[in-house]
Amino acid sequence: MEAQFTIAICGGGNLAHGSIATIGHSNPDYKINLLTRRPQVWAKTISAFTEKSDWESKGTLKGTINCASADPRDVVTGADIILICSPAHTKPGILKQIKPFLKNGALVGSIFGQGGFDFQCQAILENDIISKKLTVFSLQYVPFICKSFNYGKEVNIIGPKRTLYATSFPVENMHYVCNALSQSYFMPCHPVPNFLNLTLCPSNQIIHTGRVTGFFG
Repeated sequence: MEAQFTIAICGGGNLAHGSIATIGHSNPDYKINLLTRRPQVWAKTISAFTEKSDWESKGTLKGTINCASADPRDVVTGADIILICSPAHTKPGILKQIKPFLKNGALVGSIFGQGGFDFQCQAILENDIISKKLTVFSLQYVPFICKSFNYGKEVNIIGPKRTLYATSFPVENMHYVCNALSQSYFMPCHPVPNFLNLTLCPSNQIIHTGRVTGFFG
């Protein structure tokens, strides 16, 4: 029997839309909770359109939100996986909000690990990482490029990856993290040795500089 996770997604951006639709579509028995400043604008079901992408054959992906709230108590309590889908500078604030409600053994992660996410977790979660046996994790790259066009309801998935890469702290939990992410996104997930691989490979900062130069050049 496959595991049935409760996933708390923190943040209301494009990747939150795409993750709710993708994870929920592939795992209808999962409970997906959403931490957002504007819960009232979110529909119960998020639709992801895949036309003209490598996932076009999958059709429209639909994921259901179990609970959307601005109160972390409602969203994080009892969650097996916490997935932060927000810019690096907002993550410390989110970690402070969710810290009191993390259950023992939870996986606390970021959909995108650049910016020293492990340092942020160690500074804010502190002794809870050991006392609650938490696992801090991060994906090296986002699972897909996506763009919401009807906020809180619909999103276009443009460029899905073929493979996920992730790392964790403690490192001995890395394979469990990869298995959980692979099952959630229905994509193969390979381990990355440690967080330094993510921190020292700032692909966004490299690629986007070139793109912007091209636009304005």
